[in-house]
Amino acid sequence: MVLAMEAIKRKLWNRLLGEDSWIDRYGTFRDRERFGLIGRPNYLYGMLRAADCAKYFGKSRVTAIEFGVASGAGLLNMADLAQLIQAETGVEFRIIGFDTGHGLPSFQGYRDHPEIWNPGDFAMEDREALSRKLEGRAEIIWGDIAETVDAFTAAINPEAPVGFVSIDVDIYSATKSALRCLTGRPGQYLPAVSMYFDDVGFFFANEWCGELAAIAEFNIEHKMRKIGSDRSLPGHRPKKADNWYSAMYVCHILDHRARQETVNRSELTIEAHADFMRTRFLF
Repeated sequence: MVLAMEAIKRKLWNRLLGEDSWIDRYGTFRDRERFGLIGRPNYLYGMLRAADCAKYFGKSRVTAIEFGVASGAGLLNMADLAQLIQAETGVEFRIIGFDTGHGLPSFQGYRDHPEIWNPGDFAMEDREALSRKLEGRAEIIWGDIAETVDAFTAAINPEAPVGFVSIDVDIYSATKSALRCLTGRPGQYLPAVSMYFDDVGFFFANEWCGELAAIAEFNIEHKMRKIGSDRSLPGHRPKKADNWYSAMYVCHILDHRARQETVNRSELTIEAHADFMRTRFLF
């Protein structure tokens, strides 16, 4: 009787207020994530993917990076989301932001989209205020990414491998530098790293300029590291089209040990393997 009444209540609620309203009120954390009801669903999706993959591969910590901090809204959001995701998965985040502090760096020709942006665009307004708001929940590495990323990459702790990277630096040259964060030792990364590229979906975007050009060149230059579209989206999500889906990518660490050797476990039937994937959030 109770279940029947609950079903009737939900049906009426959905008819009057919509399913999103019901999920927002009564849904689990993962329900609300699937419906895109938590702030910055692209960041939440990528960071939750990182946490789930980290847990699957036996890691209790994972690193998330944002290239292009600007006003700091994204980094603050990542810090907030990290707490929610840790409560859901038990996985702890190390969050790193990269920014010049002075806006976009100098341009290097047509590939940097000078028809849209100028050097100095998106300069941070108040560095000290952002640091206070972050309250130690995230780190920021200041300076030109081309000059800071290599030292960071060399020092990535394999116990907190990189699992999510957001690229929001707009221009080709800065993206090219940022992608060097993916060229370290295999164990410094999860076998698949969720990625978000902010500037791949506007009218002037193309594979010869901007972030798309940097992705294409990265794939040519690295035999065992490949960046491709996230093919799990939209998957079983109720919204089959959302603007951020096409901006999600995956860097496949093909030389990672987990992608070179099979795991010694018992054989699974088709049904058991589907359940294995589903319960570990690998679909």
